[in-house]
Amino acid sequence: MKRPEIEPNLQPQVLGTINPSITSPEPLAPKFTVWESEDGAQVSMQEPPPPWEVSGQGERPDSDARKFVTVPDNWVLRWVNPKLLDQFGWRDWEPVMASDPRVKVHVRTMVSVENNIRRGGQTGDILCWMYRSWVESRRRQLKELTDKQTESARNRFQQTREDILRGAYGRGVTLEESRHPSNTIADGREMRERGD
Repeated sequence: MKRPEIEPNLQPQVLGTINPSITSPEPLAPKFTVWESEDGAQVSMQEPPPPWEVSGQGERPDSDARKFVTVPDNWVLRWVNPKLLDQFGWRDWEPVMASDPRVKVHVRTMVSVENNIRRGGQTGDILCWMYRSWVESRRRQLKELTDKQTESARNRFQQTREDILRGAYGRGVTLEESRHPSNTIADGREMRERGD
């Protein structure tokens, strides 16, 4: 069978237009950055500001899951790795089910065969939820436990210091300086990078 030849007199045809708001007409304002090596050589380049400064969101969001589903505002969403589920269990988290009337899924391809919402395919992370008040309660419990452990560590440190000064560990054991490492006592959500 012979393939028909393309007609040479075909003209271009406009099939549609692209909305100009899809592409950003103006690039981000560049920043001038300079590095200097030990031998004094300088390298300079322009780079845009980080996206979190442009968007005005200094805090990292809880999860990107709200892009894919609409759920009640009092739910906290987390992506949970199935391997961690096998190891630790659900720990009061519940899977977001696509059949739940409170849930609206925007990307239907993320719904798995067991009706969970997954990212990364059928073996990917499972979207889970918990009431916001429950998460806050769990954080308070964790803070109380951390405070108790911190106090216990300080008490043991003080007791050991006093025992050394009294000579409980022998004559050869002396103490030149003693300081409790306060830099290890922090809540992860309060940590920020320092600019040295």
